[in-house]
Amino acid sequence: MNVQVTCDNSEMFTSVDASWPGSVHDTRIWRNSDVYLILRENQCNTLILGDEEYGIAQWLMTPFQNPETPDERAYNRLHSKERVIIEWCFGQLKRRFPILQNKIRLAQTKVPSVIIACFVLHNIAKHIGDEDFEAPSDDDNNLPVLGEEEAANVRVRGTNRRREIVNVIRQL
Repeated sequence: MNVQVTCDNSEMFTSVDASWPGSVHDTRIWRNSDVYLILRENQCNTLILGDEEYGIAQWLMTPFQNPETPDERAYNRLHSKERVIIEWCFGQLKRRFPILQNKIRLAQTKVPSVIIACFVLHNIAKHIGDEDFEAPSDDDNNLPVLGEEEAANVRVRGTNRRREIVNVIRQL
């Protein structure tokens, strides 16, 4: 099944379409979606970030396929950074509902309802503040737990190191 969704910055899904078989191209699903039709018919000040599979529109921003200028490359970096939220949302959803990681063994006609129910329940969990959880890995058992301040310091050091790498690349 192809599932097309949109989400917002609070990691809530804002639309879900789970009615298309896996062989249908993303663009076809998008152009037949309620979100696309609403945005196309209404002149609103909305922006959606999409990947390179989708065509650009005044309300759908996609990355430059072959960025040529520093500004286009900067745009692509920012676009990628902001679009990562959809990946986080999918990650949370799949951790919360492992059935979505494997084959759903139901009649094909029932699968879309199960998928949509998982999205709805995810939104409810986010709304009531149910914490997201990570599936434990073998390595996680040996990691020290960082406090909030120490975790922030790790992020700052990582950010600074990344900036050093960018400066080195700039000099090449």
